[in-house]
Amino acid sequence: MLSREKRTRVTAVVLVAALVGGTLLGALGAVGAFTGDPSVRIPAQGPWAVLVAGDLSSADCDDDPAVAQSYLSEDVPSTSGGLLLATDARVADVERVVACVTRVVDPARVSVVQVEPAADQPA
Repeated sequence: MLSREKRTRVTAVVLVAALVGGTLLGALGAVGAFTGDPSVRIPAQGPWAVLVAGDLSSADCDDDPAVAQSYLSEDVPSTSGGLLLATDARVADVERVVACVTRVVDPARVSVVQVEPAADQPA
């Protein structure tokens, strides 16, 4: 059995190692958040819309061939917007549009939702 002094020292070393490890993991997570790796969840099935809580006007993503329609709020600068993707868009198209948007808007302010196809467009 270890003496009380050695147990205290071992406990202190383990506690410090846990704190340093936790801080290191937190720092690595923060670095990952700024590398442009968006954590935007994309539903498995389309059609999709990319919704943005932020200024979408400077993104110039509505030129993408997968974008069927784009919307911006009327306030200046725009505080929200959306990109409706074509009904035949694929997941790779959604990922490309999301990558375009997250170049200028924080990924935490971007979401992708599944939408109903317009009445005049086939499902």
